Amino acid sequence: MHKIGIALSGGGTRGVVHIGVLQALEENGIFPTIISGCSAGSIVGSMYAQGYTPSEIMTIASERSLLWMFSLRLPTKGFVRHNFLRKMLKRYIPINTFEELKKPLYVAVSNLNSGKPEIKSTGPLHDVIVASCSIPILFEPILMDNNWYVDGGLLMNLPVSPIRDKASYIIAVNLIPRKELLSEKVNTISGVAARTFNLAAINTIEPELKYCDLLIEPLDLYHYSRFNFTNIKEMYEIGYNEAMRMMPLLKEELKAMNEVASGHNIN
Repeated sequence: MHKIGIALSGGGTRGVVHIGVLQALEENGIFPTIISGCSAGSIVGSMYAQGYTPSEIMTIASERSLLWMFSLRLPTKGFVRHNFLRKMLKRYIPINTFEELKKPLYVAVSNLNSGKPEIKSTGPLHDVIVASCSIPILFEPILMDNNWYVDGGLLMNLPVSPIRDKASYIIAVNLIPRKELLSEKVNTISGVAARTFNLAAINTIEPELKYCDLLIEPLDLYHYSRFNFTNIKEMYEIGYNEAMRMMPLLKEELKAMNEVASGHNIN
């Protein structure tokens, strides 16, 4: 039996798009068993790895709980703390380690000391997810094993390569398409901050695309801010509809892969 992996990028409150994608996959009998994620993708991914259904995750997101931290405004002094996210993680994922999850999870974080991306898949779960969501400048970095960590999106926003040797087929979901750079306004502090982070994130995404088998990348997401909950239902539907649009190709490729594996002629 082939193992299907899914890589979920960062993207703030756009993480709701991931939920729509997962819903479409499950409705078509496709259940990823290996998950990787960054930032918002690590939150949705951890919920899915814990055994929540997409509809259950959407209900939680609709209550402005787990992804709510991304709706915070720029701080006026100091860093924003992670108390809210930690509280929500403990509430909805009441375990302590990666090993206790029902499905394997790989989370991207950025090591400020080494300047390199790292993938965490063992040990303390909540600290890693919080670190992966710690947007530089906005949130305080997380100290783990004598190193400081921040948002994985800084150095690896779409962690596909870390699970390439663990899955037969990988679906990648990218929430920050390159097209977005053409539409961003940079005449405000928040606009400059968003574009700066997007430039870094997009440049880390490009090298990862060669490792995925199918890319789901809604191109009209630039209409939706990554930092508020105004249109989460619409973003969910965008993810669902884009996944459904790609479904014929996905099913065709999975069928061909299965036939090759079973020794049948696919012609």
